Amino acid sequence: MPNITYKCPACGGALRFNPPDAKYVCEYCLSSFDEIDIAEKRGAQEQEYSGTTLYTCPSCGAELVTDDTTAATKCYYCHNPVVLTGRLSREWTPDCVIPFGIDRETAKSELKKWLKKKIYVPKDFAEDKNIDGITGIYYPYWLADYSAFSSFEGEGVTVSHMATSTHNITTRRYYKVVRKGNIEYKNLQRPALGKADHKLADGVHPFEYDKLEDYKDSYLSGFMAEKRDIETDNIKSSVENELLGYAKGLLTSDCRYSSLSGTAQTNFTESKYKYALLPSWIITYKSHDKNKPYYYAMNGQTKSVCGILPVDKNKLLLHCGIIAAVIAVLLCLGGYFLW
Repeated sequence: MPNITYKCPACGGALRFNPPDAKYVCEYCLSSFDEIDIAEKRGAQEQEYSGTTLYTCPSCGAELVTDDTTAATKCYYCHNPVVLTGRLSREWTPDCVIPFGIDRETAKSELKKWLKKKIYVPKDFAEDKNIDGITGIYYPYWLADYSAFSSFEGEGVTVSHMATSTHNITTRRYYKVVRKGNIEYKNLQRPALGKADHKLADGVHPFEYDKLEDYKDSYLSGFMAEKRDIETDNIKSSVENELLGYAKGLLTSDCRYSSLSGTAQTNFTESKYKYALLPSWIITYKSHDKNKPYYYAMNGQTKSVCGILPVDKNKLLLHCGIIAAVIAVLLCLGGYFLW
């Protein structure tokens, strides 16, 4: 179960995946490469200890401790990226990945612009020392593809009205409606991570799934990743129940009746689940008063954001006091002139 740090062929420095041009860049000699010879870059030691895994950094020898769902990280001593390929072997290897399309500096810039609109966020949340902690993380998801044969049988009603000089006439026409067809469902998504932080990652969806790529270890270089801890058996019933709810709408979407009732039947003929890694930029912050964690996340592909942000209560109370004082003065002046 070896670790990997990708080395620059020119100078031996650590390579990182650069999202804007989808190349691997050396931060020392500034060389860039399209592909990396993975086979020659392996070579580190791993040993088990007290339920956690101890990885040895191939660059400086430091030991990296990770939990059971960490698939990629970086050495906190020499800051070289390390891909924990032992955690991604065999059935744990993802099928596909959406590579980061936004680099770290762009993510920081977008965070700063977003925070400018949040006037009651504590000042230290927007300081560089906090924003510099933004981290690119790949979160694991299951993407389900299904083929199904569906049918619908029901009754449609059209209603029309006509008025004469003596009568108001309402006409109702009843139709038997039968629809059948083959339906293809693509990339229905479910989290493959049971830890609570997947809720944060879900807030930046959707992703553009036409940008999915076949998985390569090298896409993780310079980023962190989580390994799945939810299997398809745990989500299959939920996925199929959701798909059953779509059949009637898909078969009758072009019906133009005043009302339509009936039932749909669906038989699944084929299914396939893909294990995918999807990119997000994440930053965390702990308030000084209650030591409560707050989060910010940005889609690593589309830049959509979500966040649970702290509020500077002193600033909020100050502004409320100023507004209340201004209103009080205006009311007093208004009363004075009216009197």
